[in-house]
Amino acid sequence: MSVPLKDFRLAIPESTDVWLESEARAFGKDKAAVAREVLQEWAKRKAHAFKVAHRLLVANGLQSDWLGPDAEDDGLPRSARK
Repeated sequence: MSVPLKDFRLAIPESTDVWLESEARAFGKDKAAVAREVLQEWAKRKAHAFKVAHRLLVANGLQSDWLGPDAEDDGLPRSARK
């Protein structure tokens, strides 16, 4: 079963579009599929960096609450966190 997709649109520079198009043509993929792969890889790297930073903070005895206690940081309105 495939993962549900979210619709996301953005303007990109023409040079970026050329790279997406060339990658898509070179590997027989849809340009949107290439963009999804790029964004997914970026998200994985960000998540990994977050985990590494958290471990380093804990290992050095630093507070790991640098995200802050605000419910808004979790993408939730304050009233939803109670």
